[in-house]
Amino acid sequence: MEKMKIGFIGAGKVGCAFGRYLTETGLDVEGFYSRSVLSCQSAADFTKTKVLSLEELILSCDYIFITTPDNAISSLWERLKDFDLKGKNIFHMSGCLTSDVFCDAKKIGAFSYSLHPLYPFTDRECYKFLKDVIFSVEGENINNIKSFLDLAKLKYFLIDKNNKAKYHAAAVFASNYIVSLAKISKEIMLECNMDEKFIVDAIYPLMQGALLNIKEKGVEDSLTGPIVRGDYNTIKLHLDSIEKYKEIYKSLGLTALNIEMEKLEGCKDEECKEKMEKLNKIEKMLRGDK
Repeated sequence: MEKMKIGFIGAGKVGCAFGRYLTETGLDVEGFYSRSVLSCQSAADFTKTKVLSLEELILSCDYIFITTPDNAISSLWERLKDFDLKGKNIFHMSGCLTSDVFCDAKKIGAFSYSLHPLYPFTDRECYKFLKDVIFSVEGENINNIKSFLDLAKLKYFLIDKNNKAKYHAAAVFASNYIVSLAKISKEIMLECNMDEKFIVDAIYPLMQGALLNIKEKGVEDSLTGPIVRGDYNTIKLHLDSIEKYKEIYKSLGLTALNIEMEKLEGCKDEECKEKMEKLNKIEKMLRGDK
């Protein structure tokens, strides 16, 4: 069986969480290196591993994970190239960057990859959820790390490096922009004189219910509300009442409208025709047509 000693450069939330996940899964994590001695010691304590110097980590580890901020990966890689990296598997965990950031890796005999978890890391305790998370993997020789991926029990798919930015944008829509939508909802509720202490309790069940429907029914079958009903008058009232967020409402409304229109494709009975007429009318309003 191949050697599989794992080290982390960077002791933030992602490194700590993934390192702890790997140790809990039974893999051999040697330890952490970080510019901050305090954060490195904290990461080592959290994962029950060791504090390592950069040289110790590179000498002892066959799998090296760079879990620094994206803008530090390239300069750190330039430092690493001063060491003998032949046969080493080098990873970063950026959602947007590709393995190309490890320029000349092939020339010096290293194998380079990007491994990204589709999960919002709010703190290092997120390791508890990684067994259910989907990871994207990208690099030149995936077969070389298949045993690691399997032993780590990761759910993963292979992504073309040309799609990394698009993939990461999709992740931002699914995670960060949910928070943005919650903020919009909060601001509008406050305009309606709702006490701020009730806001989360008011909007969370709506968001939780939508997510539960997505999990159980799929994306397209989870839509509810006035567009599903073809309720032109309600949507007009909405647009007349939310001047600040009107354009966002229109853009999202058109996406919802497309979901419903796709469901009606090929349907020719009277009920479908009647609903399509309603949706066409709503579309004109959302697009600003007269």
